[in-house]
Amino acid sequence: MKKLWTFLRYFFSFVGGGIGVLILYYNYSFFSEKLHHIGPLFLYLIFFLFFFFIFYLVFPPIYKLINLLVNIIDKFLSSLSLAELFLGIFSVLISLLISYLFYALISKIPIVGPYIGILIAIFVFGVTVGTLIKRRKEILEAMKIQPKRFGERTPKEKKLYPKYLLDTSAIIDGRILELIDSGFIDGTIFIPTFILEELQMVADSEDSSKRVRGRRGLDILQRLKEEYPEKIKIFDAKGERIPIDTKLINLAKKMKAKVITTDFNLSQVARTRGVKVLNINELAHALRKVVLPGERLQVRIVKEGKERAQGVGYLDDGTMVVVEDGKYHIGEVVNVEVTSLLQGPTGTMIFGDIVNDRGSSSRRR
Repeated sequence: MKKLWTFLRYFFSFVGGGIGVLILYYNYSFFSEKLHHIGPLFLYLIFFLFFFFIFYLVFPPIYKLINLLVNIIDKFLSSLSLAELFLGIFSVLISLLISYLFYALISKIPIVGPYIGILIAIFVFGVTVGTLIKRRKEILEAMKIQPKRFGERTPKEKKLYPKYLLDTSAIIDGRILELIDSGFIDGTIFIPTFILEELQMVADSEDSSKRVRGRRGLDILQRLKEEYPEKIKIFDAKGERIPIDTKLINLAKKMKAKVITTDFNLSQVARTRGVKVLNINELAHALRKVVLPGERLQVRIVKEGKERAQGVGYLDDGTMVVVEDGKYHIGEVVNVEVTSLLQGPTGTMIFGDIVNDRGSSSRRR
C-alpha cells in the first residue's frame, strides 16, 4: 500500500509538472518578456519543477478527498441492485441528451440565449431524472426485473424447494397433515396414481380392519387436497407391472425426490438404493422425551403387565412404562421412579417403581 501511495504521489507530481510546461508553452510570449534574462530551456525547467512541487504538496489532501468521495459513492451504489444502477445511468444519459437539445435550440436567441439555455437545460435535466427515478418500479417491471424493493439486491437465483413422494402407509397414518401444518415440509408432495389405486384396494378389502384403514387414508387424502392444493400434486404414473414399493423407489430416483413413509422395510430398501427417506415413525421416535434412570414421572396405570404384579402405563408421546406392583393401582395416576430403559426397534420401554409422597419405594410384597 505504501509503494502504491508513493507511485501515485510522484505520478500526480509529474502530471503537475507537465501542466506547468503546457502553461508556459501557451503563454511563452508573456513570460519571456517578463523573464527575458532566463533562457528557454531553464524557463521550462523552472515551470516544470515549480508545478511538480506544488502538486507534490497538495496530493495528500486531494487523495483523502478522493477517498472520501469514493467511499460515499460506493456506499450509495452498494444499496442499489444492478438493475437500478443501470436505470440510474440510463436516466442521466437520457436527461443530458434532452437538456442538450433544449439548450441547442434556446442558445440561438441573441445575447440572452446561452444563459437562458443553460438554466432551462438544468431544469429539464432535473425534471427528467426525477420522473424516471420516480417511475422506476414500472420501468423495472416492464423490463421483467422485479427486485423486492428499492435498495435491495435482486437474488441471483430462486430457492429450489425439495420434492417428496407420498407412500400409502404415510397417507393412512395421517400425521403428514400435522407435519405440513408445522412447516417441517416446505416442498411439493407428489402422489402417483398407482398409490391411489393401492389405497382404493385397501379401502375395498374384505378384511374389516384393512377396510377401515383404507377409508381413513382416503379421508386424509381428501383433506390434503382441500387444505393444501398448492402443495399436493397427483399425477399419472402407472408404469410397468412390478411391486408398488419398487415402483415408488424407481420413481423417486428418477424425480430426485424423497419418499415419505411409515413402512420400515420400504425405508431400508430405499436407502440401500440411494433414495432419501423421511420415515414419520423415526421422526416421532427422535422427538420423544429423553428419560434417564432416577427421574420421576407421573403415569396413569391402564392395564396389567405380562409379569406378576406389573402394571402398564403410557406417556403422552406413547412410550410404554412398565411399573412394578402397578397391578394394584390400575386406573390411578402414580409417581414412578425410572429404574431402567429397554431400547427396541419400535421405541423405548421404560421400567420403574412406584414411589410414595416421601420418595421411598412402595412395593407390595
